Amino acid sequence: MGIESAKSNQGSKLLRAATTVGSWTMLSRVLGFVRDIFIARLLGASPLADAFFVALKLPNFFRRMFAEGTLTVALVPVLAEERKKGEDAAHAYLNALAGLLLAALLTFTILGMIFMPWLLFAFAPGFYDEPDRWLQALALARLMFPYLALISLTAMAWAVLNAYKKFAIAAASPALLNLAILFAAIVLAPLHHNPAEALAVGVLLGGCLQLAIQFPALKRIGWIPKPSWRPKMPAISQTMLLFGPAVLGIAAVQINILVGTILATLLPTGAVSYLYYADRIVQLPLALFGIAIGTALLPTLAEHLSNHRMQAAKDDLRQGLTWLTWITLPATVGLLYLAEPIVRTLFEQGKFTAQDASNTAYALQAYTVGLIAFCWARVLSTACFAGKDAKAPMKFAAYSVLMNIILSIILMQSMAYVGLALATALASFFNVLLLWRHLHCKQGAIFNSSSAKRIAAAALACLPMLAVLYYTPLLWVFPETGKMMQFLWLCMTISAAMLVFFCTAWLFGERKLFQRKSA
Repeated sequence: MGIESAKSNQGSKLLRAATTVGSWTMLSRVLGFVRDIFIARLLGASPLADAFFVALKLPNFFRRMFAEGTLTVALVPVLAEERKKGEDAAHAYLNALAGLLLAALLTFTILGMIFMPWLLFAFAPGFYDEPDRWLQALALARLMFPYLALISLTAMAWAVLNAYKKFAIAAASPALLNLAILFAAIVLAPLHHNPAEALAVGVLLGGCLQLAIQFPALKRIGWIPKPSWRPKMPAISQTMLLFGPAVLGIAAVQINILVGTILATLLPTGAVSYLYYADRIVQLPLALFGIAIGTALLPTLAEHLSNHRMQAAKDDLRQGLTWLTWITLPATVGLLYLAEPIVRTLFEQGKFTAQDASNTAYALQAYTVGLIAFCWARVLSTACFAGKDAKAPMKFAAYSVLMNIILSIILMQSMAYVGLALATALASFFNVLLLWRHLHCKQGAIFNSSSAKRIAAAALACLPMLAVLYYTPLLWVFPETGKMMQFLWLCMTISAAMLVFFCTAWLFGERKLFQRKSA
């Protein structure tokens, strides 16, 4: 009984941590959707919009590849080891890593701005033969590229705070970027002849705000950053050994999305924008579920493994994957059925037409096919990195990227940009299959009969929810006009579907979500 109680308490802590990350992430994503509504109103799916999204993709891609997730999985396990020697040793390691990161970022940012034409050609080869889109994208890319340095330094602060299990600031910080871009869209854009340049200024302002807010939080955990130059420190070497392979391992989804963007520049105008808006929507459940649970799991798994508590690490991974699957299944069903109403409600206004909404909905449905794979890949990779196993995720991600490229080239011939999104989804399933097999061989069966029953109950509960989503448009047609009515229709439909899902899950024996947990 004591062991079961401890497991339940640990599961509750994991769920609370994931809820903290997910709640703040939800706020940020809601602001992000508001931001995208204003961007869609200003730019629509025009050539200028394509240029802005490609230019923004450059610093965001490198940020996701080399900073956010990758730096976190390389830093947290090493920091857990250094903290066992004392906080002074941990702070010395963090200062050395900050010095190395600062030097690398300054060098990379300067070189990136100098060689931007070549970099842009690699990301958007289809723009080169269209002078207007090419010149716009080049100017915007140079203007926004310093955002990479700002957000990468911020990402290191997030990783440190997460290692100390302080999740709120890191999860809430992206809201500042959205607020800054909203400020640019509402205040600066009307004063500027080129609204895309005003939005780019908002991106830089958001990066500055995100970095500034980290320092008080870092001070509260006892670390005041004082960058030093000690690249030969053993802990730095360990971090680099994890960091290199992690670049591919943790960022496989982002690489696959980038492949789609590059190939989309070869398609007619609007393809890049359709994929961007669809990706923005599917990133919400990914962040709320996959990234939130992965973020909460990493420091816990690293702590267990550094203290050789293998069974505890396995139990926490099982609990995380079970909760993740349980909440991702209804989200997948909802997005598949409500793709067009969601896109129309969020974006259809100004220069974003009904046809743009319909095209974006097709891309959203294709991405949604892989939603559970996107989430699982994040958590399974986290489990590998917590044990300082970086080679396996790197190898599997490379196979996944190769499959994505092959599938993208094949599917875009008949399905255009929708084929690119579908290829990303299918490649993610391949990545998950390889990660699952690796962990299964290394640790044994991940799921047990209890977790399998819970997942089966969630899958069965999706069936009556599916009926609600099918019959609601027949009883109450989605409003063609009026944003308030569209939001009301969407909220009531989603609420009814979720109510049916939870009630059915209860009837099938799911009680854990509804029970009050003791602290």
